[in-house]
Amino acid sequence: MENLTLEISTKTNSADILYFVDFCVESVNRVSAHIDKEKFDELCLTGCPNFNKKWSCPPYAPSFLDFTKNWETLCVLYAYTNMSQFAYIKNDYLKIKAANVILKSRIDGFLRQISSKYGNYISTGSCRLCKPCKCKLQLPCKRPVKMTYSFEAMGVNVGSLVDEFFQKPLLWYSQNNLPEYTSVVCGLLTNLKITENNLRDEYLRFTKIFNKPSS
Repeated sequence: MENLTLEISTKTNSADILYFVDFCVESVNRVSAHIDKEKFDELCLTGCPNFNKKWSCPPYAPSFLDFTKNWETLCVLYAYTNMSQFAYIKNDYLKIKAANVILKSRIDGFLRQISSKYGNYISTGSCRLCKPCKCKLQLPCKRPVKMTYSFEAMGVNVGSLVDEFFQKPLLWYSQNNLPEYTSVVCGLLTNLKITENNLRDEYLRFTKIFNKPSS
């Protein structure tokens, strides 16, 4: 499968960081082979502090099939950056955290911007619109229309999805084992005709705005 890869340089307070975004446009139905909602709900129950603490997370998150039933096309974005660029940070865990902040802020910001034009989006992680999430206070969601879900929360095996769509496996951080790169995965849902080239052009326009110095 031929995908399109975009190389982007972004400036932080400490360094200029290079990251990559791979784009893949597919039918929503192609994801069905990677869904196991029961399994991933159980993994969240035993391994994630957000379980039952956020409206965007299990057990409240919808299944992928329910969430996408009105959409035909899924544009998957796979963003990653090499960890060798973060040598200025001494602690490996903080390196991963810094890299993920860079990726998530840019990719989620991009999808939030273009989703109003194309449809809806699947975020890089749990919804972060409200802090704390009203779920923790046993209150209804404050922004139910804008709330976002991740692939994992909706029962998608992102590891196998990435293996099929991109042939560049996810790598995981563990203690004393800093991976070669770290990555985030998210998606755009649409019923409009769209190509990888359209997404690339949209992202380039977004980065010009995102990286524009504040006056």
